[in-house]
Amino acid sequence: MRGPGRVLGALLTLSFCAWGPRAARAAEPATPEGAAGVKQPAIDPAAVAALGRMSAFLRAQQDFEVQSEMTTDDVLGSGQKVEYGGTVILKVKRPNRLRVDLASDRKNERLFYDGRTFTVFQPTVGYYASFAAPSTLRELVDVLEQRYGVDLPLADLFRVGTDDAQLATIRGATIVGRSIVKGSPCTHYAFHQADVDWEVWIQEGAQPLPRKLVITTTSEASRPQHASVMTWNLSPTFDEQAFVFTPPANAQRIDFDVTSPGPATRSLKGGTP
Repeated sequence: MRGPGRVLGALLTLSFCAWGPRAARAAEPATPEGAAGVKQPAIDPAAVAALGRMSAFLRAQQDFEVQSEMTTDDVLGSGQKVEYGGTVILKVKRPNRLRVDLASDRKNERLFYDGRTFTVFQPTVGYYASFAAPSTLRELVDVLEQRYGVDLPLADLFRVGTDDAQLATIRGATIVGRSIVKGSPCTHYAFHQADVDWEVWIQEGAQPLPRKLVITTTSEASRPQHASVMTWNLSPTFDEQAFVFTPPANAQRIDFDVTSPGPATRSLKGGTP
């Protein structure tokens, strides 16, 4: 299961492409019978279109804050499946401000981007690393992944709507029904891909926000799940200093490792808090 950065990110990549010109093939009815004669789930165009409405709305937001409460399954050496939890708070001020606070059972990390410098700080151990960053969030995401191998939480919030967004293969899409997530009326959708089943609850009304996401990795015997419940603030008030990292007196600077991981794989995988 991949890091939390790919969770909502992969969902948003899917949703943009479903809304764009290349979605025509995805909206066609699925082949009734698979290669082995197994009936495949049908693709409901209304479910795919709902993802498009969600991503179009997200693309229009300039300043926002989202808190994601996550749980992720893992498997012990004994074979027993266990659950870890965590919270990610993402603050964004387009085009070039970002703050991420990640606190979980296994990781404690803060990320800062002030339009000039990107910094990762791990307060538990007191280490931080920085580099001179590009001038936009969109460019930053590419540099982090391609040069440093850093998986930015919710990365595709800054990609969605761009030409290089990729359409993941959807084999099934259906509307499950209406639901309530933290008091907000939502519509519950279910999707199927080659190695994952995933569900998203999209808020009803004029603000079609993703409020809950559940991903099941069907290619693994234990079928581990990742779940994320999101709370959004679309009218935040940000202090400019929130995006600027000032190292504590006892903090120690280290260097980023430069890697060449190649293009990031765009697939829905559960994150690891």
